Amino acid sequence: MRELNVIFFFFLIFLFACSGSDKKKSNKENLGVEITASDMEKGGQLYRAKCMNCHLKTGKGIPKVFPPLANSDYLRKNTDEAIKMVKFGSNKPIKVNGIKYNSLMPASGLTDKELVLVFNYILNSWENNYGQVSLEEVAAIKR
Repeated sequence: MRELNVIFFFFLIFLFACSGSDKKKSNKENLGVEITASDMEKGGQLYRAKCMNCHLKTGKGIPKVFPPLANSDYLRKNTDEAIKMVKFGSNKPIKVNGIKYNSLMPASGLTDKELVLVFNYILNSWENNYGQVSLEEVAAIKR
């Protein structure tokens, strides 16, 4: 019995050590809060008005010119940085799915609430399942 307790104890330590407190990951996981269909539609409208010309209706972008948002390793791993780029604009080169992009990302002019809507749309469209962001998280992103 003592051996089982020791094994269970080490299993718990391993479980907590491996789960870590990765801030980028926790920013995308607001458990217990669902994105409403209405918010998805509003986010989709904002996407079509502000993002679709470059990233296309499918979210696939244009290789080597405008990065994909659909199945994007960069978006999945760097959500806060992606929000910062959209919020303030950027000319910083990035690498998405192994391809380098060096195009200008102009500031969107969207409010923080609109950014929440459009990012939650993007994070959950085209088979993306990247969680969601909150208004507090978007508002906390500064230059």
